Amino acid sequence: MAEKRDEERVCVTGAGGYVASWVVKLLLSKGFIVHGTVRDPCDEKNSHMKKLEKASENLKLFKADLLELESLCAAIDGCTGVFHVASPVLQPR
Repeated sequence: MAEKRDEERVCVTGAGGYVASWVVKLLLSKGFIVHGTVRDPCDEKNSHMKKLEKASENLKLFKADLLELESLCAAIDGCTGVFHVASPVLQPR
């Protein structure tokens, strides 16, 4: 991964998941500002990400539903790239 530019923002979908949380950790270590999408930012299962190095300054979690484009707009706004790691969870009706 090439060196980043100052204040470069990227979005990681499904940031609370196993693979995506490693992507978040790597991006934070490289100095990126990370916008992470999760189903519920207040859910305790996402608390591990708030403990990552540089997370307090450079990680912002956004509530998003992959099946609703509008819910992703705030997270993606201002980002120069998106790491789409999430998979939608479909619930039977």
